[in-house]
Amino acid sequence: MFAMPTLPIELITEILLRLPVKSLLQFRSVSKSWFALISSAEFVKTHLNISGKKHNVILTGLINAFTSRETQYVLRDYSLSSLCNDDCVIEAFDLDYPMSSPQQYVSIVGSVNGLICLMINEVDLVLWNPSIRKFKKLPDSRLKDKVTGGNQCDIPKGVCVVYGFGYDESSDDYKVVGCIEDRINLVPQAEVEIYSLKSDSWRSKDDVPDGVLLSKPCKCVNGKLHWINNNKESNIISFDLADEKWGKVELPRYREGNLFLDLKVLGSDLCVFCNYMEIHADVWVMRDYGVKESWTKMYSVKYPDRFFSPFISRTLCMSNKGEVLLVPGSTLMVHNPEDEPIRYPKVTNFDFCVAMNIYIESLVSPPLQNELSKEQE
Repeated sequence: MFAMPTLPIELITEILLRLPVKSLLQFRSVSKSWFALISSAEFVKTHLNISGKKHNVILTGLINAFTSRETQYVLRDYSLSSLCNDDCVIEAFDLDYPMSSPQQYVSIVGSVNGLICLMINEVDLVLWNPSIRKFKKLPDSRLKDKVTGGNQCDIPKGVCVVYGFGYDESSDDYKVVGCIEDRINLVPQAEVEIYSLKSDSWRSKDDVPDGVLLSKPCKCVNGKLHWINNNKESNIISFDLADEKWGKVELPRYREGNLFLDLKVLGSDLCVFCNYMEIHADVWVMRDYGVKESWTKMYSVKYPDRFFSPFISRTLCMSNKGEVLLVPGSTLMVHNPEDEPIRYPKVTNFDFCVAMNIYIESLVSPPLQNELSKEQE
């Protein structure tokens, strides 16, 4: 009988490291040795560094928005590379996310290395990797108890916990930072809690700078979390995930007016979205992190009348080609930096969009994880 030649394990590893996540999940069943190899921490980390280039877009959508019927929340995704072909029809696929319920509010706190931090009903937190269908529900923090008073159905109006999620490379740890936001009384934050995935626990931090009014969303850039500070100073507050110290980042010299500010990330740069309501938006990018003079107005997008949405700033993303993506309502806009005409790609299975985020496909999985079956648990 003809014997198949055996490849050196080093060559097998090099080949596997360049395969997509979906293929690797299938190849784990080839043998026990392949399963052990693909599941090892070293392989997962190396695969992330080598092959972590496939970016997907995840949409937070509303079904029955602005109708008399009950609003339902959904998460859907599509490949960012699908935008490269103008002629194709893009299909957004439903995501079976943890603790999903159509009536429960869901939002994305942040995404790093393929892990997505979900917030369910403004109080519950879940770390989830949609590529490998693994998730972990985080333990409750004392901030949650303060906001809910032990009753999740009786959250005070205008009061919530503002979270940020990021990766501390120095300790190889994923962290969540939370503080209470009182949108009605505008009470400065006095208490912060930090969750560490390594220890699977929360701890308090009481050195919040005076007069800080953090607001959603939070964005992670350069190993630091960032929030817009809504006090009179009007700046950006940062939190270093490594040394856990607070800092400030100056805002760009944007034009005053009737506007809202939102933080986003374009590529790997911190970005401020100046939303002049129903008129237009200016997109500022900090080219050299921490240097105020490096703020550059990258785009100015005029809103077509029929396309405006109050959620448009939460949908700002950047494609692999450097194009700016916006979703006013249920229409995807693609704006080219070379001043080409705005494109409106056709997307199926696409409802009213209130947020859009980028995540990469990876094998990274939280410890003590659970697994989603094909049927929602």
